[in-house]
Amino acid sequence: MLMLDILKHQQWIVIALAFFGIMTYIAIIRWRDRKWIDARFGNQNLQAISFGVNYFGRATEPGKPRRSSGFLLLLPGSLFYRSRVKKIELEIPGSRIARVYHDRTHKGVDLHVSLVKIDFLNAQDQKDTAAFKVPYPPQWIHAIENNLLNKTIRSKVQGSDIQG
Repeated sequence: MLMLDILKHQQWIVIALAFFGIMTYIAIIRWRDRKWIDARFGNQNLQAISFGVNYFGRATEPGKPRRSSGFLLLLPGSLFYRSRVKKIELEIPGSRIARVYHDRTHKGVDLHVSLVKIDFLNAQDQKDTAAFKVPYPPQWIHAIENNLLNKTIRSKVQGSDIQG
């Protein structure tokens, strides 16, 4: 009798298995990412971490905004992003960050999402902007401003033609 009930309602079993399969996949991906973070940064004091972050590239990169998904770390002296699939990495030293703010556009394209944008000086001492879609943007903006913002770089970049 129990077997007949199971067979009669098997669509719920399929839905449940799919749900638990997706949850298991997410847990494994996060565990793998966390293992990579621990191997790369060791005992550094991570101040904030977000998984499922979308990165839309830097303003100085040619072409339209591209999207990759990964995680974002706030370290004591820098901001670090790593994509999950494309293996894109971006590290922005805190001393080179000029401004952090909210926007919906990047590279002149309205992305229809809430973005955290970061104005900074890149390795070539050029003004640059990176755009991220993160969970809880106001908290990220506040954390970056309080932990990494450097006033001397801010005045150098804001005195130029970067617009936000």
